[in-house]
Amino acid sequence: RTERAAAGSSAQGGAGQGAQRERGAMNGLSMEAFERRAAEAEERLSLLEKKVAGKSSGGGAMSDEKLAEVLSVLYQVRGALGKEKNNQRLAERKQAALEKSVKALEEENSKLKYQILHLKRNLQERM
Repeated sequence: RTERAAAGSSAQGGAGQGAQRERGAMNGLSMEAFERRAAEAEERLSLLEKKVAGKSSGGGAMSDEKLAEVLSVLYQVRGALGKEKNNQRLAERKQAALEKSVKALEEENSKLKYQILHLKRNLQERM
């Protein structure tokens, strides 16, 4: 590629790249928020497990039925959290693949625009 073509493609792709960076920033913020909430949920779950374990071993007022119920809820929460983490990883992989595909398509589009430009020039010179 020549310098002129590189300048042309960067001028044409400037607006698209800004939008892409903005989308990436928004996705990054939502992922950060999700990760923060997941960490908070894990901390709360850990505290609840410690509290339940302390009451069950300390001879507290918690009955076996209540303990089983609390542990059941805790395991359900932990399972749901694991599923959501897995879904997040899958979404991140899909997003990375889509971003890679978009980048490849933008490059191909830029090359085709460059070819069109030169084909037009050659056609005008021959007329």
